[in-house]
Amino acid sequence: MLTIVLGAAVYFGLTAIAPAAGTEDPPGTQPPVARKSGTVLQEHGRERPDPYDWLSRRDDPAVSAHLAAENAYAEHRLAAIRPLIDEIAGELRERNASSDASVPYRDGGYLYERRFAEGAQYPVILRRRDAPGAAEEIVLDVPALAAGHAMYRLGRWQPSPDGRRVAFMVDFTGDRQNRLFVRDIATGDVTEQGITDGAESFTFAADSATLFYVRREPVTLRGHQVWRHRIGTPPDVDTMVFEERDPTFSVSVHRTKSRRFVLIDTEQEQTSEVRYLAADDPDGTFRVIEPRRAGVRYDVDHVGDTFYVRTDLDAPDFRVMTAPEATPDAAHWRELVAQRPGHVIRNIEPFRDFLAFDEEHEGGIRIKVLRLADREELPVPQPGEIGVATASFFYGAFGGNREPDTTVLRFRFSSPLTPERTYDFDMAARTLTLRREEPAPWFRPDDYVLERREAVAPDGERVPITLTYRKGMRKQGGNPTLVVGYGAYGFSQRPVFSESAFSLMDRGFVHAMAHVRGGHEKGERWHRDGRGLAKRNSFTDFIAVGEALVAQGVADRRALFSRGGSAGGLLVGATANLRPDLFAGVVAEVPFVDVVTTTSDASIPLTTLEWVEWGNPAKAEDYAYIRSYSPYDNIERKTYPAMFVTAGWHDSQVRYVEPAKWVARLRELKTDDHELIFKTDMGAGHAGRSGRLGTVQESAEITAWLLSQAGSAMGR
Repeated sequence: MLTIVLGAAVYFGLTAIAPAAGTEDPPGTQPPVARKSGTVLQEHGRERPDPYDWLSRRDDPAVSAHLAAENAYAEHRLAAIRPLIDEIAGELRERNASSDASVPYRDGGYLYERRFAEGAQYPVILRRRDAPGAAEEIVLDVPALAAGHAMYRLGRWQPSPDGRRVAFMVDFTGDRQNRLFVRDIATGDVTEQGITDGAESFTFAADSATLFYVRREPVTLRGHQVWRHRIGTPPDVDTMVFEERDPTFSVSVHRTKSRRFVLIDTEQEQTSEVRYLAADDPDGTFRVIEPRRAGVRYDVDHVGDTFYVRTDLDAPDFRVMTAPEATPDAAHWRELVAQRPGHVIRNIEPFRDFLAFDEEHEGGIRIKVLRLADREELPVPQPGEIGVATASFFYGAFGGNREPDTTVLRFRFSSPLTPERTYDFDMAARTLTLRREEPAPWFRPDDYVLERREAVAPDGERVPITLTYRKGMRKQGGNPTLVVGYGAYGFSQRPVFSESAFSLMDRGFVHAMAHVRGGHEKGERWHRDGRGLAKRNSFTDFIAVGEALVAQGVADRRALFSRGGSAGGLLVGATANLRPDLFAGVVAEVPFVDVVTTTSDASIPLTTLEWVEWGNPAKAEDYAYIRSYSPYDNIERKTYPAMFVTAGWHDSQVRYVEPAKWVARLRELKTDDHELIFKTDMGAGHAGRSGRLGTVQESAEITAWLLSQAGSAMGR
């Protein structure tokens, strides 16, 4: 029987706190039974039953009543392990709630810093002039702004070029329907009270009085228009400067590092197009750098008198080109960094004298630096062999490389055994300085092991696996093991630090990352071989990983678990259909499991943008292939693993109805008595609750559930 360590105490098996199989629930606490609608769809001459389509009727009181019943049942089932949930939640809060301050970064003559107070959910963003004795001023007091709001997710924010104002986006529900505000930094007045229909994309022109921003389509939420707004004027007099009418493309807007140009990026997964406008000519006309060509992607930055272009033109894993400011079209592109097959260039950071870029390979990312004068590649000390080192500060990361004339490159590094570190690499002096490490006084890296293994897929491909576990806790015959995966859109399963993983490992689990096809671990071909009509490779890769971990003695066959979110939820849902005997339990968070329905409806957010990834069901071949693996459409009357499934009522990326329908059909057809818990957060979207501690409770519940399931499985 497995010994599981819980803080200072030791519990054996956990069967005592796991609900006993076959136990009768009191009246009113039986699993909810969803009514069936009898809907049968006719698609490409074939019938497709969709008996739970009624759950998509968001305004129907029966829908919210059904979700409430599922939530009540979930609470009832979790009550038996509530002490363990509370213990783990306490651990996670303690690990995340300490006071904390970021490394200041320079932008436009100011040093910007983010600070969390002890126990605070949201940070205060401050700045001071880059001069001795300069006083601090508040840029955004996010705790004060968020007060009174159940959800407050601060998105992109940007100071104006003159430093007087800050523009910022806020999502108040989790549905990505942002509002754009402008605040006077000196007075604290919010001068623009909320431009609606905003995507998370905007930028100031050089005059600090003109703001370009993106509007979303009201139904699909696709960023499709760029508008020009004058500070102090009502939004209804704003001017549209660009519209993308192709529903498979989305739009974003930003400014180059030189601050001399405003760029409009129009892109889909395999094709892109960039327009540019001098930032000091906000009433001018945007011009195309290179007209879109199907299958060619490029993005652009500008420093000095040169455009820098990252492109997959004749280079599937990307290369870096330069172009003169006067003639930036592809006819004048000249190669600066050649493609290295299997090594994807993810991001570029040009400077006056240097070029830095992130290079991804085998699931990790390394920093590369080129000296422009002689194109010599400079050696950059890498903090670890396994992990992610990136100079990219996109997606809400605080900081960045904003100054083109500096010789100092800032980058972040994290690994499964390394809390995030911030480094400065002086590219001229070739010195590396550690500026900050995410505070983790509870963590002792020498207590754990990090290693790489491989699994062999049915077609012979070797699938990388990243393993982490606690020393001295490996058991003969294998441990309970959690395998996590994603495998879509070219997004790799990145080996970075996760506080919640240690709550499992400290109690005997092995944590495994499966780097399945669909990501970019081995280049664009790894992505290509896991999308569209090759999507099944992602599933068979994941199964191969699970089988390999058992065969290698890492995982106990009785206690092998899978976990995936969003497109990773598709991964674990599909493998549960294909190999229900392999996994003892499945955690599917906001899972994309009703693939045929979603990809068939062009009004659903993201659908048209993702036909390149999944296929378009209007085409008979694509339809047949998608239907062959869609988890909802392939549930059979058989035994399934135990499952913990989540959804967000305001989720616009994977609508609540997908997991709701999937769970309803599972309850109807599965022949086992294994646990099936389904929780919908009625106040959250795709990313869960906002704030630094917003997802602690859900993480604790999932972790405790996995431990209880492992104890039950290994105690039988």
